[in-house]
Amino acid sequence: MHDKKEQLESLCAEKLGPGDITELTQLSGGASMESWRFCYAERPLVLRRLPFLSVPTAAFQDDIGADNDVGSISLATQAGLIDYLHRRGLKVPEVIAELPADGELGEGFIMSCVEGEALPNRLLYKAEYANACQHLSSQCARELAHIHSIDPADLPPTLPVQSPRVLLEEQERFYRQFGSSNPVFELAFGWLARHCPEPQEYRLVHADFRMGNFLVDEDGLTAVLDWELAHIGDPLRDISFLCIPSWRFGQYDLEAGGFATQEQWLADYEKASGKRVPRENFDWWMVFNILWWGVTCLRLGSTFRDGSVPTVERTIIGRRISEVEIDLLLALEGQRPGTGRPLTAPPENLSPELPTDEEVQYVEVVSALTQWNKNEVLAAASGHGIFASRVANNALGIVDRALKLGTPYAQRQTQRLTALGYDSAALATALRTDFELCISEVIWDHLRLTTLERLTIDQPRYAGRAVALKRWYGSKALD
Repeated sequence: MHDKKEQLESLCAEKLGPGDITELTQLSGGASMESWRFCYAERPLVLRRLPFLSVPTAAFQDDIGADNDVGSISLATQAGLIDYLHRRGLKVPEVIAELPADGELGEGFIMSCVEGEALPNRLLYKAEYANACQHLSSQCARELAHIHSIDPADLPPTLPVQSPRVLLEEQERFYRQFGSSNPVFELAFGWLARHCPEPQEYRLVHADFRMGNFLVDEDGLTAVLDWELAHIGDPLRDISFLCIPSWRFGQYDLEAGGFATQEQWLADYEKASGKRVPRENFDWWMVFNILWWGVTCLRLGSTFRDGSVPTVERTIIGRRISEVEIDLLLALEGQRPGTGRPLTAPPENLSPELPTDEEVQYVEVVSALTQWNKNEVLAAASGHGIFASRVANNALGIVDRALKLGTPYAQRQTQRLTALGYDSAALATALRTDFELCISEVIWDHLRLTTLERLTIDQPRYAGRAVALKRWYGSKALD
């Protein structure tokens, strides 16, 4: 973007008058969009744009309203929606200008820079935000109730209308495009299809209402960001999305974003909206949103494999599927008759001794790269480079654990499947059509063990793993 500074400066001059751009810096994060902070004539602004590397591939050409690889509404629609919401008094940035459709800057828009912190690990763990987090549940509830109160007839006509059934069919279509046969995902798809609710009403839905998309200062919520998935649909999607485990950032017992219990969050929303949240439909949306994130991880990971977005971050997101598997099993086990027997053999942290010959082993190469990245690259990094270096170390950790654990875990999985009379694909197909199969203790044990093994390689520190170990092994759990 630094090589496009002159074009960005010209656009700002056209909209805001004379001035210079300073402090142009890419912000951390952003799996599907780029955000750049800069000052123009000393006014802080943010550029929100589609990455140059993000090129839609054939698998995504039929996305509803898609202009990038996660099926979002167009950037023009986003800008129009945010502008409307700002004029209605909601906590969103002011839109300053849209990037010219035929310009060198690509697709995107410029907006005001709202003060506040967005990084969840700072908000949830830094002392200066402790007071703000105590009020976030009620503040977010009021803001979300305000969003849901808007008459859909007043919104941009380009916003898609998406029912629960349409969204579920869409996600399964995306999932099938990759030839996937994940037994836990299939189990979830089958359960969701048989219990799909009808919305009580259709309203504006943010569809990504979570920590990471909020700006927060020491007094609380200052803005809701990232409207790329907005649509007209069931408000329960937003209400439950805040509670999915992937967005609790280590605070697994505080279901609402890591800052409040689910009970408190629902009570605050009901108070702010004046409407009761039907718990049975809420539970359906919880499973859907967990699965939605899993399919999104699959899709984002595929963009590395097809070369459209060849970044290390996309590979890491692609490996987060095992986190989703754990969360789905924890959510669905309440729908399974019976309590489930305790597992008897916790997945140990295998650390085999290296061969004694003089040849350097692959795990040693990975260890050397990890230390170099940590001690040399990360130590000298700044801005987005810090984020990128940490992502790289996560990737190296996955490879290290796969080299140590992958072979014995794969052998165990094959042995269990052979005893069951299935291969993985056949079991996945059976679970999609027959949820009752998981009543079988041996099948349920296999799903739990396989998911734990996968997660032990991909992200052993994920909070859901500790919850699963305690719930499934009790006092015998090893962590």
